[in-house]
Amino acid sequence: MSNNQYGGKPRIRVTSDGLMNVMTGMGTDRDRRMFNRFQFGMMQDFGELEAAYIENWIARDIIDIPVDDSTREWREFAADDATAIREAEKAFNVQGVTQEAFKWAGMYGGAGVLMITDQSFDAPLDVKRIKKGSLRRLLVLDRMFINGQQFNVTNPLEENYMLPDYYVVNGGTQRIHYSHFVKAPGAPLPMRLRMINGGWDDSRLRRCLEDVKDAVSAKGGIAALIQEANIDIINRENLASDLSSGDMDESIARRYNIFGMMKSLYRLALLDSKEVFERKQISFGGLGEILSSLMEWTSGAAGIPMTRLFGVQSKGIGDSGQGDMNNYYNTIRGGQESKYRPFLKRIDEVLIRSTLGTMPDGLDFEFSPLAQPTDTELSAQRLADAQADDIRLQQGVVKPSQVARKLMEQGIYGIDESDIADIEADEKAERGGDYQFRLGNAGGNPEEDPTTPTGTTETGEAN
Repeated sequence: MSNNQYGGKPRIRVTSDGLMNVMTGMGTDRDRRMFNRFQFGMMQDFGELEAAYIENWIARDIIDIPVDDSTREWREFAADDATAIREAEKAFNVQGVTQEAFKWAGMYGGAGVLMITDQSFDAPLDVKRIKKGSLRRLLVLDRMFINGQQFNVTNPLEENYMLPDYYVVNGGTQRIHYSHFVKAPGAPLPMRLRMINGGWDDSRLRRCLEDVKDAVSAKGGIAALIQEANIDIINRENLASDLSSGDMDESIARRYNIFGMMKSLYRLALLDSKEVFERKQISFGGLGEILSSLMEWTSGAAGIPMTRLFGVQSKGIGDSGQGDMNNYYNTIRGGQESKYRPFLKRIDEVLIRSTLGTMPDGLDFEFSPLAQPTDTELSAQRLADAQADDIRLQQGVVKPSQVARKLMEQGIYGIDESDIADIEADEKAERGGDYQFRLGNAGGNPEEDPTTPTGTTETGEAN
């Protein structure tokens, strides 16, 4: 170390902008906490992450639960072509593809879906050229199978600023323009660290793995202590001198092996007159509280309530954990809008055009409710929906066919496309002044023609 200009070794001073107390040493170089600092851990130990995901259920649930909760109830389209879109989603397994992409993004810090169409990979994807049948496959690739090349660091107007212009599948040479690849985000990183990380995000599992290790280690330690809950102690006269002599080791070991076997087989303990038997019991008081605290810490690190991650109800009188679950569902709903919606919208640009041949104006979707309602809540919700639909019908805001299509989307009353087609035909005929009732002649003359419009009478001679 070089000397400073005044001679001697340079002085190193630890400073702080926080609270200081010279008398107690708080905030000064006498305070041990002044030397605490965070350091980066291993960023890319993917082998450990994979082992944790496969072998430990807590690590696996930390990745799977948020993704499953975000996609379990899926989404609904309010459009005339909703049925065709739903069938296309099933054909390409969009829900399963989304789940897989986000799970691997959470574990590795990056994954995505390669949209394989009839367009060349090395050119930008032109969604306006997508026609019926253009989409071939949706292929999930995590960061271990695809790498970015030629990063855009000069044009901030492009949507891939500070991200790759092209990707290459490992082992291949085909360049893939970024517009063909839909990325699923992991845990966010600052821009500089994301560039160092090859354009990928951080692993959600890596960020809480130390807390998982602490909880699992505590559980393992408690389980090991249970095997030693009772320890048998035998006081034997001159034991130390007999062992030090060196010629009685085997006889002493054999003596107490037989003692243990007899206690196991015959439930007897035979002792010499100069031997004293004593049993020590280990106290487990407080271990449960320690394990519970570590579980709470792990739950907080994962961002998943104890009720959901461990299946443990919150403590406290009248505390069912519903408040924690409501906060958790609010977080999930926010993630659906900020992460899942942009991801799915890019896939929809290709999927819907490949299904319908065009992209309908104003087409959008809504995520289904996250929580499963009780029968009482479901009945109340349906009553409220029915009242709202009736008001909108009376106001002329919606048509009966639109309400029927909404009920078909919800799977209520078994309404199908043919029923909706009949209602739409009636609406069209009514607008043209040629409306005819399709409900028969309920309450009327059984011999009256059911196709005769109300208010008209057939003329003819009576028999």
